[in-house]
Amino acid sequence: MNNRFIRIVFVVLFVFGLTGRNHVFAETVGGKGHQHENMQYMPSMSEEETVASIKTEPEHITAGTPATIVSSIKDRQERPITDLTVHHDRLVHVVIASQDFSVFAHIHPEDFGSVTSEMKKTAQYPVKYTFPKAGRYIVGIDYAVKERPVSKHFSVHVAGGPEMGSPKKDMEREKRFGDLDVRFSPVQEHITAGKEVKLSYLFRKNGKAVTDLEPYLSAPMHLAIISGDLTRFMHTHGEIPGEAPMGHAEHMHMTVPKQFGPQIDVHVVFPAKGLYQIFGQVGYQGKVILTSFMVEVE
Repeated sequence: MNNRFIRIVFVVLFVFGLTGRNHVFAETVGGKGHQHENMQYMPSMSEEETVASIKTEPEHITAGTPATIVSSIKDRQERPITDLTVHHDRLVHVVIASQDFSVFAHIHPEDFGSVTSEMKKTAQYPVKYTFPKAGRYIVGIDYAVKERPVSKHFSVHVAGGPEMGSPKKDMEREKRFGDLDVRFSPVQEHITAGKEVKLSYLFRKNGKAVTDLEPYLSAPMHLAIISGDLTRFMHTHGEIPGEAPMGHAEHMHMTVPKQFGPQIDVHVVFPAKGLYQIFGQVGYQGKVILTSFMVEVE
């Protein structure tokens, strides 16, 4: 049986911050893939980096049909990396978003059953997902090797229908998500590429400050930041105001109060100008609240 390969070249970055608390985007080279014959997606590697790929089952994905995404993580000699570090309660985090930003998911192999010894031995970690619309998606994966977090991403095309629309520019700064009213405030009036910016989230309910937010996967907030052209991706985490800034190792094993609020801050360095969609997830009353805001970087 003939296999088909889609190979996409990426610059794959270990996620080190410029100031010890910032996070760096994983970024594609040129933003375009080269189509070959097998539905496998593989970035390139450099001398210090791991090699990750994903494959989909079935090979050709159709909207509305359940699919399995298998992440494979190897070293430079193509040997499975069998000792990933658990970070934020999971071995591998998988983030999925559609190009029109109407679809978002943050899932893990553990969501579908126990991580088996065979998964660890082969360093292949499956997740299940049904893509609801046809079009282009970004699939980001995050894992850690020897306490060093790594972020990589891939572009996946889904056939069938209905087709997704075009991204819409939405600069609204106050929205309701579930039972919560959320005000999103970049501290700087203008966000400049290459410079740190603080983003603040203020949560209210019925006009009152919410002080009983809950941790989600051992963080005050998980955030996926994606450029409008899907060529840049970052998975980062919020901080509670007044706490000491954390490095990446501390972020992976951070201790979060059982309840907190109403404000969560995020420190980010955007690598290039353009539009970015910021998806945030925070715990509240046993549920996960998903937020979505857009910024423009100059």
